[in-house]
Amino acid sequence: MVASMESMVLHEPSGASEGGWLGAEGTGRTPDSAWVMALEWANRQLDPASIARHMQSKRSAREQAINELVSAGTHGDRMVCTIMHDAEHAPLTTNLAQVLSIGVDLAPHDPGCPHGRMRRTALVIAGLAWHDIYFSSTDHLDDDAFHDLLFTAVLQDPVRDLPGGALVHEWVDLATAGGEGLRERWLSWYASDGERADAAAEGEPVPPRCRRDPSRDAALPRPSKP
Repeated sequence: MVASMESMVLHEPSGASEGGWLGAEGTGRTPDSAWVMALEWANRQLDPASIARHMQSKRSAREQAINELVSAGTHGDRMVCTIMHDAEHAPLTTNLAQVLSIGVDLAPHDPGCPHGRMRRTALVIAGLAWHDIYFSSTDHLDDDAFHDLLFTAVLQDPVRDLPGGALVHEWVDLATAGGEGLRERWLSWYASDGERADAAAEGEPVPPRCRRDPSRDAALPRPSKP
């Protein structure tokens, strides 16, 4: 990711079905129905059987590369070799290349279609979910800003090319996008009541709570198991 954005990679079993699922982020949040429909449309544009074959091929290649690290005596512990492969040895790619590799058509949107940019963004989100890449903290962005951030930064940055189902979740946290006002944005949009109270107790100015209702974050794909 670019310097003004952060991405967290969580090495943990996903148990996710291919492509994840549409589930609420946070208890009691109402998913934005327009985004639910856009993501349902995006998933209908994909070929699950073809993507499953593609991911199986990539998982096999990953297993072979890890086996070679183990055989070479790089480290005797397979788990350590797995982490080394995923962090240091897996080929570099971009999120754009990953999305295109599963047949997603990201042609520029039709200016005559009022939902064209949303659908193009939804295609990216659906395609990356098949790679176990998920987005969090997007509610502070309007739809145009979200689209533009994806195509100018998120899709362009170098990443390790890991297949979906490799027991790795990547969370792209967009609360950190942008160089100014990060702390205020976090306190306004995403901090818990307890975190806001702690900040106030330490004398920090706490801005009013901001909420997007209904929530885009609550409509986005999530792993089937945390």
